[in-house]
Amino acid sequence: MNLEKYIAQYMEEEFGESGYQIWSYDATVGNARLLEDRGRKKGDNVPECNPSIGYYYIKKDDAHTDLHFYYLKKHGIVLRIFKQIETVRECVMEHLFYCLHSFVLEERLSTKVEEQKVIMESMHSISSSLDLDHVLKTIIRHALNVIPAADAGYLMIYNPQKQKLIPKAPVGFNDAIYQFQTRIGESITGKVFEDGKSRIYNSYEEIIAAMHAHHVLPEIFQQIHLSSDGVEGAICVPVSIDANRIGVMIIHQCKLRKRLDQEDMMLLEGFATQAAIAIQNAQYYTETKEQLQQITNLSAQLKERNAQLQKRQEVHDTLTMLSLKNKGIHLLVDGMQNMMDRKVIFFNGLENDFYSSNENEAAFFSVFEIRTLFSERRMDFYAFTEKEACFYFYPIYNGEIFIGCLIIPLDKPISEFDRITLEQGSTVLALELVNRQTATKIYHRRVYEQFRKLLACEDRNLLIQYGKEMNLDINGYWMVAVLEIPKERVDLQYLDIHVHQLASRINSEIGDREKLVYGFYNKISLLVSLSNVEEVNEIKTKLETVRIHQHDKGSAIFRGGLSSVYKGLAFISKCFDEANKTISYLASRSSLEVIRYEEIGLDRLFLNQPSGDIEQFIQETLSPLTKENSRYKELEKTLFTYVEANRSPGKTAKLLHIHINTLYQRLQTIEELLCIDLNDSKDILKIQLACHLKQSQMAL
Repeated sequence: MNLEKYIAQYMEEEFGESGYQIWSYDATVGNARLLEDRGRKKGDNVPECNPSIGYYYIKKDDAHTDLHFYYLKKHGIVLRIFKQIETVRECVMEHLFYCLHSFVLEERLSTKVEEQKVIMESMHSISSSLDLDHVLKTIIRHALNVIPAADAGYLMIYNPQKQKLIPKAPVGFNDAIYQFQTRIGESITGKVFEDGKSRIYNSYEEIIAAMHAHHVLPEIFQQIHLSSDGVEGAICVPVSIDANRIGVMIIHQCKLRKRLDQEDMMLLEGFATQAAIAIQNAQYYTETKEQLQQITNLSAQLKERNAQLQKRQEVHDTLTMLSLKNKGIHLLVDGMQNMMDRKVIFFNGLENDFYSSNENEAAFFSVFEIRTLFSERRMDFYAFTEKEACFYFYPIYNGEIFIGCLIIPLDKPISEFDRITLEQGSTVLALELVNRQTATKIYHRRVYEQFRKLLACEDRNLLIQYGKEMNLDINGYWMVAVLEIPKERVDLQYLDIHVHQLASRINSEIGDREKLVYGFYNKISLLVSLSNVEEVNEIKTKLETVRIHQHDKGSAIFRGGLSSVYKGLAFISKCFDEANKTISYLASRSSLEVIRYEEIGLDRLFLNQPSGDIEQFIQETLSPLTKENSRYKELEKTLFTYVEANRSPGKTAKLLHIHINTLYQRLQTIEELLCIDLNDSKDILKIQLACHLKQSQMAL
């Protein structure tokens, strides 16, 4: 059953027969877009979206009820139901929140694919023409396509003779833009060129303030004002060739449609790099044409440099074609190895795994060593082992997050062609890894939906049908395990990676059993089929082994709760509830163990009991012994020891190092203060329970 059919069925089950619409909201566009219409309401108004309110909320109208769901305050889904609904249960809102997230993920993935296509087209345009203005305008048009909130843009190239930044390749401006020429440090463009730091502005007031803060001349300001139809937002980034800054690239937002953000800035920085390559190509061509007869040595250098650029393009095209075959990362690494004619080892930081063409060869470095090496550095570097073997490390990042590296054992120096191959290969590998991570999230989301469908199913015939669809044994033995990575023990920007790594490791460790495994936020849920009740101990041992391995390797550690084993998939909801109660029990004690629900023992009776009620019971039962008096403290200790010694007077006196007559006197005083009889079964049960609860509180 696909997502649309499942939503339709779920809507009918929860809200009855009624028309509905599904709207998608994207902050980059600023309005809602209709995805599905089962309401047939012509001319119905577009929902008003407000992601700042929270993750999800309900908005009612006379004609319909809107359920709003927002993700990262950028993307949202509005489920419009054409009937008035008084209340919607929290569990229903939460379930729809997770189900509808798939629409957002699929749209996001589609957007990224389109961005990659535009970037590839732009990169091809670099070598398609030597007309600098044509190539630069093409690059800026591509940049405006990828950043839809932008309306216009241009480049400014630094002229050493004039000591000014000169406008080039404007798109969306009239000819007055060519009079806008600034010095280093003057206006926004001059300041970005001076310090090399990209800048974002999201209002006309911000732009004016920045222009004046950087001492723009009135006549220069007038020229930029006359060249466009106004500006409500802007991004300006530096353009550099290697370490040499040659200019800046800027885009304008003439009418505010959405706030420009870091993602837009990163995309523009990528196009600025392409513009730099295009400018470099054109500079080499011009210099070769004008000075070929005069400077033969420079001509040789230019030819060599052009050859390198062609190699970069060839390497990029080759690796891109390998990537488009969609045969996995291994094919890309093998392709790089063949091109460089040297051994290449790839470390996949998302899965903590190494790949080499020689599968039987042991890794030279551990996962812990790799992550330690890159904990304080972002650039490539050389490293030596204890046996004085030399290795070259080339990192792969997704933004600020380390996602892998290429390791080259050095039997000869790294050549310029090797560097080009590594540079282009790392870019393609980064895209592959990010796409795989996105696909993994979608997979876990679908498994989560299957799991929730089983939890919500109360009809046995329907459960049998679901079981057949998922190839699950309805009448077999089943258990649920929930693993939790404490948020305070892990860097949150790596949390998704840790969860997916752990889910993959658990899936592999459990083997070929019938199971459902998915990770979400900081938890991994596991539904496992067993051949008998005793097999749960084997599962517990495997999970404990993984937990110890994670701890020893410095990876994310976790706690685990296992449910009881029940015969029949109909008990899945009970299993899930027991596993989560076990996790709550461990979390309340800050414990990082893997235990079964049965191991909680007597404390299971109090898992759902309000802590205030427990505290009140302890106070009512033992408060006469807890007054600020040294004698009463002795009596409290005497009572606890007496209960722990199974009410044995001799053993209690020995543990307290007192005479047995003294013990009898204390016990008599305790009976008088608490108004109890220690020989009465009901009284002693009440005292034993109060002592146990108080000692449990003291252990927290």
